[in-house]
Amino acid sequence: MRKIKKQVVLITALIFIFCGFSFGQGIRYTGSYTPSSAIVWGGVSNKVIDGLSFTGLDKINITLCECSNITIQNCKFSKSAFRAISAENSKNLIIQDCVFDSVADGILINCNPSNTYNNGTSSGIKVVHNYFKNMIGGFPGHHAILFSRVNGGGGNQINYNSFEGILNQSKVDDVVNINSSYSSTNDSLQIIGNWFRGADYSEANHTGGGITFGDGGGSYVHVKNNIFVNQVGIGNAGATNCVVENNTVYQSKALAASAACGYIQYNFSINGDSTTCHDNTWQNNRGYCTNSLGDEQSYIALQYIPGNCTPAIGKSTNIVDRTLNESILPQNIAKAKGVVTETDPTSSSVNYKIFPNPVFGQSIIITSENPGNEKISIYNMNGQTVVEKSINTARTEINTSNLVTGIYVITISKDNTILETRKIRV
Repeated sequence: MRKIKKQVVLITALIFIFCGFSFGQGIRYTGSYTPSSAIVWGGVSNKVIDGLSFTGLDKINITLCECSNITIQNCKFSKSAFRAISAENSKNLIIQDCVFDSVADGILINCNPSNTYNNGTSSGIKVVHNYFKNMIGGFPGHHAILFSRVNGGGGNQINYNSFEGILNQSKVDDVVNINSSYSSTNDSLQIIGNWFRGADYSEANHTGGGITFGDGGGSYVHVKNNIFVNQVGIGNAGATNCVVENNTVYQSKALAASAACGYIQYNFSINGDSTTCHDNTWQNNRGYCTNSLGDEQSYIALQYIPGNCTPAIGKSTNIVDRTLNESILPQNIAKAKGVVTETDPTSSSVNYKIFPNPVFGQSIIITSENPGNEKISIYNMNGQTVVEKSINTARTEINTSNLVTGIYVITISKDNTILETRKIRV
């Protein structure tokens, strides 16, 4: 009997490992990129954007309006204080095998219901096999992926992507947010097989959830086989007829917020009640999440204020698994997947410190243990360069008295390679 039990445990573990690491999360492209300026298309159909790089642009990198049958693939978006891709009232849009590295926003799929194109909807949207690193936008409304009023069906998907935050740099609201998007019984909006490795939490970051759906209402969202490490997990903010199953969430105390949780269901609508948040299934999820005080808060999804949402179907199948730890995902997803990013550190032994942040006086200080004539550049949130200076001493002081109050992006580079990307508040 003991031998049989051991075999069952082993088989279960192998199944988990297979499910967690066999979907090919992240990009599959290993080729080169051709630099490109911003692309703006309206009413365009049957086109492919392939193998382009959009670096440091001072506007939305790709804008699509009333477009259909568009594929954006094998592209790289980096070092921009603007959104990478924005699409409105689009049909059959595929975004695949792209890298999003240190941009303010990743992808916005929006819909103007008063626009008669595509019956006032966005539909057939597939965001698959992409890699997102270090969303630097801030709050509110900055996401890796935001679907807003994507209601037209057609197999909408956010599947097999990887998301990776950078300690003390990434500032993002919900990583994936589904807003006011209504699907149907046989054509649910899928969020399947994604990896999320979060960064630190702080009040200044306004860090949101890993996946939030039902924000502003929604229905028939299927959230399955996603893995989270140090990223507030999955939240149903007021949707109905949704399924959350076979997900895994781990949150450490060291990087948690005071109210961190793994799974939460709560109707945040102004007059939210169970009439718009009902018939939701939460089953076979695993979690071990503590807040910054060390309190275990894995399943707030299973706690209800009377009348806010109806109780979850299948809630008894979810477990708190205290064996979970950070090793359920690679420590460096980009490296594990062979993704080359603009902000990967080089082999240089230089170690930079930038302070104070926020900037209360009239200057910032950059120190380096081993300076080698690097260049520091400071950009405003319009992508404009406001300061450039060489670093050739152990202590470099930069005057910020002429900068208006706001958020700025700092890059430290050498030989056209970005060594560090930071954000400061002046």
